[in-house]
Amino acid sequence: MDQFDKNPKEILNNIKQLLSIGAQDRKHAFHTPIFSNNSDNNSINSRVVVLRKFNEENFTLSFNTDYRSPKIIDLKKNNLSNFVFYDSKIKVQLRIKTITTVHHNNDVTKEAWEQTRLFSRKCYLTQKAPSSITAIPEDGISKHLKGIDPLLTESEQGYKNFTVIKNLIQEIDWLYLASSGHRRLKISLKNKTKFDWLIP
Repeated sequence: MDQFDKNPKEILNNIKQLLSIGAQDRKHAFHTPIFSNNSDNNSINSRVVVLRKFNEENFTLSFNTDYRSPKIIDLKKNNLSNFVFYDSKIKVQLRIKTITTVHHNNDVTKEAWEQTRLFSRKCYLTQKAPSSITAIPEDGISKHLKGIDPLLTESEQGYKNFTVIKNLIQEIDWLYLASSGHRRLKISLKNKTKFDWLIP
C-alpha cells in the first residue's frame, strides 16, 4: 500500500497531533493559520492568526484578538468561519470549516489572560482600535512602552480589550501533495465522524 493511502482514522489522529503541536510550538507551520470570515458588506476577510489552543475533546481551535477589532462585529452577525493550514515540509494542507464563538470578559478570557505573557498583553494596550485610520505610520502603543514590556499592573488595563475566539470544527478537508499522486480526504464532524475520499 502506498504510504499516502492511510487509514482515515490514522489521518485524523495525525491531524490532531499537528494541530496540538501547532498550538504549542511557535516555529511550527500550523502555529499561524489563515482565518477567514464574512464581513458586514458580504465580502470575505482573511488574515493570519496565532493558534493558541486546540481542544482535542471538543474539536475547537482558539486564537486571541482585540475586542475593538471590526471582525468581532462581523463574527457576531455571521459565525461561519474557515481556517487554512499548510506545512510545506510535509506538504499537507487543511481547510477547516468552523462555527465561531466570541468570548469577552468571562471565565474563558480570564483563564487565557492569566497565561498571556507581558509582551503579548502589550498588544491590547493600544490607544486606538485596530483598523483605525492614522495620520502617521504607528502601532498605537504609548511612547513609554516602545521596545519594552509593560509592568504587570499596567498590563491589566489591556484585559478589557482581550478576546478569545473559539471555533468549533465542523469539517476538515485534508490534502496531501505528492509527485506520486495527491490524496484528499473530507472529514465531517457535525454529528458523527464521517470520512469521504475525494479526487484532489
